[in-house]
Amino acid sequence: MNINNINSEAIREIILSMAANLEKNKNMVDALNVFPVPDGDTGTNMHLTIQSAVKEATEYEYTDARKAVKAAANGSLMGARGNSGVILSQLLRGFSEGFKDKEEISTKVIAEALKSASDTAYNAVMKPVEGTILTVARESAEKAIEIYAKYEKIVDFLEIVVEHAKDALRRTPEMLDVLKQAGVVDAGGQGLVFLMEGALLYLKGEKIEAIDVENVEIKDTEDELGLFLFEEDIKFAYCTEFIINKASVEREKFLDIIKNKGDSIVCIKNDDIIKVHIHTNEPGYVLDRAGQYGELINIKIDNMRKQFRDKQKSAKPMEKKKDAFISIGMGEGVKKVFEELGVDIFISGGQTMNPSTEDIMKAVDSVNSDNIFILPNNSNIILAANQAKEISDKNIFVIPTKTIPQGIAAMIAYNPEIDETENEVEMLNALANVKTGQVTYAVRDTVVNDMEIKKDNIITIHDGKIISNGEDKKEETLNLLKEMIDEDSYLITLIYGEEVDKKEAEEIAAEIEEYAEDCDIELISGGQPLYYYIVSVE
Repeated sequence: MNINNINSEAIREIILSMAANLEKNKNMVDALNVFPVPDGDTGTNMHLTIQSAVKEATEYEYTDARKAVKAAANGSLMGARGNSGVILSQLLRGFSEGFKDKEEISTKVIAEALKSASDTAYNAVMKPVEGTILTVARESAEKAIEIYAKYEKIVDFLEIVVEHAKDALRRTPEMLDVLKQAGVVDAGGQGLVFLMEGALLYLKGEKIEAIDVENVEIKDTEDELGLFLFEEDIKFAYCTEFIINKASVEREKFLDIIKNKGDSIVCIKNDDIIKVHIHTNEPGYVLDRAGQYGELINIKIDNMRKQFRDKQKSAKPMEKKKDAFISIGMGEGVKKVFEELGVDIFISGGQTMNPSTEDIMKAVDSVNSDNIFILPNNSNIILAANQAKEISDKNIFVIPTKTIPQGIAAMIAYNPEIDETENEVEMLNALANVKTGQVTYAVRDTVVNDMEIKKDNIITIHDGKIISNGEDKKEETLNLLKEMIDEDSYLITLIYGEEVDKKEAEEIAAEIEEYAEDCDIELISGGQPLYYYIVSVE
């Protein structure tokens, strides 16, 4: 088969099938999180990454399959979210390199492309870990290289490769003890298997129906504006909310009517009431259709483009400066802390909402400075930040902060009197001087490090390890702090989240002040979701 005979439609359908199969199963991938904390987002990150590949590959009518595959790889590179998404983008990048200069598609070409994909992904990770998506990719590629000469039909060949990928996935708990204890396979590896299955199903003539509607939390319009760096990023201008009272239509049917009229769709039905949120360019159409199924009440329409312009007018233009700072996190209180420390752009993101490489790139492009320091403040965002650094031609320093306290410590360590390389060293050194603790809840029953954890239990985490769990939030938080404090401790910071009462936080601070008399206690209203407390001890 001559490679140039495959048009953009065929490439589009293959990638769409991959994306649809992952979308269909992404909740399952999300649930495979090793830690039972409410931030399992591997499936979502990989899905959003492959959607960026779809968008780029289908934008133009490519007549050359190599260009279409390259476009998909470039799209995934910019849309990559989380470590799994970045690794997926590197796999697609390597796969596209394997197609370069090839005139025909054959089992040999595909096998070599899979090998190129695996090699590229491994090279992108500083310390590759076996028992992950990397293992599934590598073993699939090795099998493909081993058997390609035995098969002429691509479908027959790929069926064997996909089965081997599934076998590699099944063996991931044998390679990583944390997977074995949690009783799960690797989430990223499972996501990759779903993508490979999606491609194979299309080639076998089986169509997968994509699910176009995402149910997301309804945010205030002002909060949603924080997701955009430029007005042109707002594809659908009108944030439209309303309630259909005494609704005579099923939720699924109404979703089907409006799903192609916008994004950020939320549709919730309770008895005979349907609450709807949608970003659309056709609010009139949406309201007209809704009105056919009941009485419309609580109608609210905001022009987000105008709101964005008004917000930009009130903001001061950034003057040229020697060093600029980009920080990532969640919660208005957390944002305020970083801005007071000198951060120029705060990207709203973190658990369950990892910003993409493109999001970080837009922030990089919007600052006017000689040097840019990026603080990811989350281990699942570091790879995307490093990918932005590689793509950009600006002088970028990624400080690999894994937590909000580490990001704060890095900013405090910054010294405007020294040069950027010296500051990088000082900021990196500061990370070792801060201990981080987190208090959240379990989303499922599991066993971690021989500790039995029940769903909805309060979990305490110290520097990335679960150390205790129980039913009393205050008691578990106090136990965590006492575990972290030692004779060298001098400063304790308690950042309480959006679901925590200030009085409770003050009570914990008062008890710790009695326990650690020589330590200063700082209490901050962070407003972060999911995590009741983020604590640091220095």
